[in-house]
Amino acid sequence: MPEDRESLSREDFAHAVRDSVNSTLSRYDHHPHHGYTPAAFRHYIRQIALLDALGSISFANALDVGCAEGYFMKVIRDRFGAEVWGVDLSTTALAKAHDLHGLPVAAAAATRLPFADGSFDLVYSTEVIEHVLDPDLMIAEMRRVSRGTVLVTTPVSQSADEHEPDFALRAEGHINNFDPASVRRLFGGDAHLGSFRCNATLALIVGFGRHLPAGARDAFYQLDHLVSQRWGAPDRRLKPLRNRDWLITVPGTGSGEGPPRWRCPACRAELIEQSGQGLRCSGCAALYEVKGGVPDFFEAAHIS
Repeated sequence: MPEDRESLSREDFAHAVRDSVNSTLSRYDHHPHHGYTPAAFRHYIRQIALLDALGSISFANALDVGCAEGYFMKVIRDRFGAEVWGVDLSTTALAKAHDLHGLPVAAAAATRLPFADGSFDLVYSTEVIEHVLDPDLMIAEMRRVSRGTVLVTTPVSQSADEHEPDFALRAEGHINNFDPASVRRLFGGDAHLGSFRCNATLALIVGFGRHLPAGARDAFYQLDHLVSQRWGAPDRRLKPLRNRDWLITVPGTGSGEGPPRWRCPACRAELIEQSGQGLRCSGCAALYEVKGGVPDFFEAAHIS
């Protein structure tokens, strides 16, 4: 596979990501499902920041872009009583989200969401945009299908050249390395830029905090969030107080009033259920497979 952004085929790269994640998740879970595990402590830290941010947002429904096995979807559904939908490339992850939690999920690219304009009050994504070849298209799509708020979390570095893009998916698959300047360019002047998880408290969490008994551990995580919110920043000269992640919110640009419904990602026309076949687009006639209750909008058979 070529290792520069311009020569990469978007379709081939997305297939490679899908195959890689499916292979990994066939062996173990990316997100925790059966209680707290020290190995998944980063998800719990992110959960604190996410729930804190959502506490000031009014929403009845939400979309998780890059939902994996639906961990954050379930947390938000249970905490806020919202209807939460999800999309991801990985069919293995989506089968777990559907079977474990009964969540409405589908396979789709973040840059071609299978929804009409303004379908959701809230559209969010956690630690996904650094894996997407065209992050600007992802943000545009998230804003299009949101009639309220768009929220994104992503790692931030001191320089956009700090790490080489992992186009070959040898490690974490991060192909975008954002710094404060690139985040501002990507999200625009109407974005609210927040941050969480700083070096000092993260080091303490990794060292022993994540292994503490439940009550002490949760208090430690809350302390991490408080310190990072009050004193941390991504551009701190004092490295221990330098934040590791940003939480960015921007307003949605879509206008819509009805409940969410799956739409054709190619032409956004309505879908017609075909008995034993899947979902057929009423506009372009694309046929999308539905397996185990999970539509696959990433692959399509164009049959007229």
